[in-house]
Amino acid sequence: MLPSNYDQKWRPAVVFASYLTVNNRIKMVNLTIIRTLVLAGLVSVVSSCNLTELDINTDPNRPATGSLGLLLPVAENAAVNAFGAVNSNAMGFAGLWNSADAYNLSNTSYQGTWNGAFQSLQSIEELLRATEDGKNPRYRGIALVLKAYSMGNYVDMFGDMPYSEAWKGNAAEPNKSPKFDKDSDIYEDLLKLCDQAVTELAKAQPVAVINDYMGAGNATTWTRIAKTVKLRLLLNSRKGRTNGNAELKAAFDAGGFITTPAQNWTYLYSTQISPADNRHPWYFTYAGQGDPTYINHQLMGEMILNKDPRLPFYFYRQTARVLDQNNPTDRGTTPFGGSYLPLRASFLDEYKRAFSITGDVPAADLAYIAGYFGRDRADVSGAAADGPLRTTPGTYPAGGVYSDRSTPAVALTGQASLNYGGNGQWPLINSWNTKYYQIEAILDGTGVTGDAKALFEAAMREQIAVVVAQGLKSDPSKAKAPATADVDAYVKAWLGLYDAATTNQAKLNVVAKQIWFCSWGQGMEIWNLQRRTGYPIQSQFKQFSIGVQAPISRPPRQYALRLPYPQQEGALNPNAAKYITDVIFDRDPIFWDKVKVKWEF
Repeated sequence: MLPSNYDQKWRPAVVFASYLTVNNRIKMVNLTIIRTLVLAGLVSVVSSCNLTELDINTDPNRPATGSLGLLLPVAENAAVNAFGAVNSNAMGFAGLWNSADAYNLSNTSYQGTWNGAFQSLQSIEELLRATEDGKNPRYRGIALVLKAYSMGNYVDMFGDMPYSEAWKGNAAEPNKSPKFDKDSDIYEDLLKLCDQAVTELAKAQPVAVINDYMGAGNATTWTRIAKTVKLRLLLNSRKGRTNGNAELKAAFDAGGFITTPAQNWTYLYSTQISPADNRHPWYFTYAGQGDPTYINHQLMGEMILNKDPRLPFYFYRQTARVLDQNNPTDRGTTPFGGSYLPLRASFLDEYKRAFSITGDVPAADLAYIAGYFGRDRADVSGAAADGPLRTTPGTYPAGGVYSDRSTPAVALTGQASLNYGGNGQWPLINSWNTKYYQIEAILDGTGVTGDAKALFEAAMREQIAVVVAQGLKSDPSKAKAPATADVDAYVKAWLGLYDAATTNQAKLNVVAKQIWFCSWGQGMEIWNLQRRTGYPIQSQFKQFSIGVQAPISRPPRQYALRLPYPQQEGALNPNAAKYITDVIFDRDPIFWDKVKVKWEF
């Protein structure tokens, strides 16, 4: 297990050194080569008659239209990089798995993340500079959307950042010590970028957009994404802006954002290994490149008890053996703190109730439970030699292997026969996200209207459907769609919890807990939600717990309200010095965070 303050590393790729952090582990995935498109497609791009008919390279400092097809996919990777930058750590902050979940962060924890942000966003700035002449408004509109989404994510991570003076180190008048803009000011500009994008995308584009792997050059698609990104920014910032609620309501009333699964903004990986590995970052375990991060026992345990239809798609079980506590080796490998599910009396009692078992839990059931081998929140004990035992990500979103009760549990170590997938996904912003945004806005008194309960049901069903579809694609030989009756029963149970909540805030807490389950693979979404609302509230581990398990040992620091600024930046930019010394990550929130989540000890 890597320490919680492990600095996420970045690896340069292609022209503009686009970066992607991975799982807080040792595998790095090169996204900027973009499947076969940019490997094989560059040849066709260079020889395209569309390109040769354009005015190319009249000014080396202002790339002409002919370069846009090369700049665009690299710029699009910046959005994927911004999604994945601290995805794993954000999931750890939220209690989904054992990555930075002890909050032992310092000013050396995120140097790589910080550097990667500016190096990756450079590609978007290149595209914006190349479209300043107004001749290619659709390319420019796309670049504006990408900048608003990507920079918004980084502001949500760090707060104040270089922005108005950034990316000018190679300019005619270089600025290598850019000032830090206020996070609230950056947000205001990002909202304007979304509006500018809509305006640009409405203009005529003289030459077809090429190499757009996110939106196929479609202005309608990118206009929808622009409005969705604006909606997300407005939701995050609503408590930190004077007219936040009114502007959020206006955006919902105007519509035009992502509302159906067919419109989902998703990055898809492939099974490609050579000449560049384009498999999902979480697939490294299957590829024999490391052990999986420990997954939180509460997440897996509650999904078992709640008969969650996503369970066999989310997780792959590597073992069916209950560790023998009379065997010193097994005892030394058993997760610390009595959290091992097959030996946890409280869990087994809940299990018997959930599955109507009288007497002892059958051996076959114990073997099934043994496969869900993870850790409790903020378990800081050393990692044992348990790599072949730990539960690993399954088909969603990793593109791994399906694992239901009938699937034999096989350790991934040396299992070349299992190393065939990796065609997973990152759900950047999907239809279920926007429905959850609207539910939050309705229940939290913003003035936004709608049927929150109906939206809740639709959001659950849409996310489950995406999970199942991913599983059937990644592991078609074993994956099975859950019975309609099982999905209906699960949704009905959560709607019952919603109805039983007596206040809008209590209902929002129920919805937030379901978002927690939906956030497997969407770390920023759940981290932002917890900071915006304080939900789901911490509670004890039990069936249908509406809270999130409190840390099992008192962490050295409070909940991460932001990321600490990197020490190294102070040596490079004198404007960073006060942020390194004066801003405390678990004390000083982002401008929109009015909750300031604290541990309940």
